[in-house]
Amino acid sequence: MTTLRIAAFMRGSTNKQTSKGKAKKAYQSKKVSIRETTADDDLPLQKEMIRQFVDSQPEKNKNIEWVMTDLEYVEAGVSGFHTHVSKRKGLNQAFDDAKAGLYDILVIYKLDRFGRRSVESLNHALKFLRFCRIWVVDKNREFTNNGDADEILNFVEFWSAKKSSMDTKVRVTDAMRLIHEEGYWTGGNPPYGYINHPDLSNMLQAVPQEAEIVKQIYHMYTVDGYGMLRIASILNEEGKKSKIGKDWSSASIRKILNNTIYKGYLSYGKTVTTEGEFGSYQKPLKAGEGSVSERYWSEYDLVGEDVWEKAQAIKKSRVKTDTLFGGKTPARTGTGKGLLVGVLKCECGCNMTFGTSSNWLDHKRTKKGPPYGIYRCLKRLKMGTAVCGAVKGQYKSADLEAVVIQTIKKYMQNLVTSDVVRDIQKKSEQADADVAAGLKASRREIERLTRAKEKANTELMKILTGEDSAFSQEQLKELYEQTVIGLDKVTRVYTDLKAAEKSKAFDEQDIVRLQGLIKDWDNIFDNASGEVRRQMIAAVVNEVRLKDKDIDVEIAFDYISFSHSLNFQKA
Repeated sequence: MTTLRIAAFMRGSTNKQTSKGKAKKAYQSKKVSIRETTADDDLPLQKEMIRQFVDSQPEKNKNIEWVMTDLEYVEAGVSGFHTHVSKRKGLNQAFDDAKAGLYDILVIYKLDRFGRRSVESLNHALKFLRFCRIWVVDKNREFTNNGDADEILNFVEFWSAKKSSMDTKVRVTDAMRLIHEEGYWTGGNPPYGYINHPDLSNMLQAVPQEAEIVKQIYHMYTVDGYGMLRIASILNEEGKKSKIGKDWSSASIRKILNNTIYKGYLSYGKTVTTEGEFGSYQKPLKAGEGSVSERYWSEYDLVGEDVWEKAQAIKKSRVKTDTLFGGKTPARTGTGKGLLVGVLKCECGCNMTFGTSSNWLDHKRTKKGPPYGIYRCLKRLKMGTAVCGAVKGQYKSADLEAVVIQTIKKYMQNLVTSDVVRDIQKKSEQADADVAAGLKASRREIERLTRAKEKANTELMKILTGEDSAFSQEQLKELYEQTVIGLDKVTRVYTDLKAAEKSKAFDEQDIVRLQGLIKDWDNIFDNASGEVRRQMIAAVVNEVRLKDKDIDVEIAFDYISFSHSLNFQKA
């Protein structure tokens, strides 16, 4: 008699929906869920059914004995639809062990335990067949790929699993939206300052200690005028932690300042499920996107609507774009009042952030002089001097800014005497021609790929319905996947070109205005606000790198971008 070694694989979409998990949750919350627990989510039940199946010796009529090993691969709380197979630790460990020859047969409760991402999950299951056999408990059969019938059956089964997940997602989303529209909490992790109500479903309860910190954050932002980074620093210095016990960051402060719950209104749909290269993920939407319930809850209102709206106005004013450079603020990696924030780099390569300091006026340190601006290495601030490694990590802002501004002024004076404006016009016109050609080519490619995708889909359905096709199923699956990837890439290119098309080459009148802007750069800069000055520097300087006492100013005047930024001046 031949003896074969058996390994078991179990997966549950959530580790809270097992029978034991539900019992524990019910005991802790004193609430009982009406949702039925199925074998799909109950890992102990899957294990027991696999054990019973192995004990039944499915191949005893072939004189083959199955022997259960200690190899059990368990994935709890892993979605087969949202999680890419490359991130499935249990599944990948099972595959590695199969390659190593540690077992002969892998037994699973259902085939969709491999995943619910149709083609991707099917292909991964087929890889196992090179090193081991697979048996499926609920079908009481072996998973094989020995002919066209098997291929069609396997594809349909994985496709059905994916469709089931997508249908469930739609039903859950619609139900959550209805609950939200009625003004109730739709569940999940409560925002800072609240917990799930211990007695009432779809309700929250304020946590007094956290509520006081929320009020402190809004007061520092709206009254004291502190930025998000400084607020986070103050809370960390005071030893106050976030809900999960971590230090505060500017991102966590921003979430609190954005959330409408602190003025008494619940919000919903602030993230969107996005299909990435390695599975689905929740992509945060911009502030203001999503939906806000019309129902007001006084018990959720911690700061008042006036204070909340004031915070939004302050945020908007601090990122307000100026029309000097076409209404588009140059991207920068930090915030603050310093003119070089976003372009200034420490010797270690990290960004420099702006702050203030002052000197002691007496040896007893009882009186300080007026504050002055400084630039400090962000890495040194967060991780210490040893990690930074630079000789010097702090500089007076006035000294650095004077050197950079003087360098820019000399550069702009040289532009006045050169024929650079005509050069800008030529390059701008060429750029517009390139954009037009790119749009035309992208449109043709989108049309071609769309036709190829539809053809692959049509031919694949022929095979699934038993009709003849000139292509094999593998060819069609490969063609479909390639067209979907290609269509996504070319669509993104087309969208970017469409946005660039709005910026056209400028005329003679614009040339005169551009010459005037370059010639009068000194005067404009000297009379501009701090935000406008920062934009003007960023339009000319790519990077300012510090090294001990040296200051390296890298000029990068992008003629095309600069010319297109003058759209605001057109009549």
